[in-house]
Amino acid sequence: MDNQTITQETEQSRQITTQFQTLKELPTTLKQSQCVLHKHELLICGDWKERACYSYHTLKNEYKFICEYPSDVKLYGHCVVKLVDSSSNNDKDKDNNQITLLSFGSYYFGKNKHTLVMKY
Repeated sequence: MDNQTITQETEQSRQITTQFQTLKELPTTLKQSQCVLHKHELLICGDWKERACYSYHTLKNEYKFICEYPSDVKLYGHCVVKLVDSSSNNDKDKDNNQITLLSFGSYYFGKNKHTLVMKY
């Protein structure tokens, strides 16, 4: 490698690292968590050892505890999706801030399967 290549790589590395901004520290450690974006909130829905769900507000830079998965639910391999209701766009009586999350998963080898719904 010549000096020009090394200099270019160093500049690219600096550009990549400066794109990140340090935010408020997580209330817990996370591994294999599922996240869903809703307006200005990132909903963090458990992980393989943590049943708690949190909201992170991107404008306020703060976390809020939402709820916990039931104690019998194992989250080693789960998927959380936001249910989109196309009819809610026309219904003015519905709360536009409320969303529905679906959580699917199981433990090793399909044990302790779960399908859950959460309104937030």
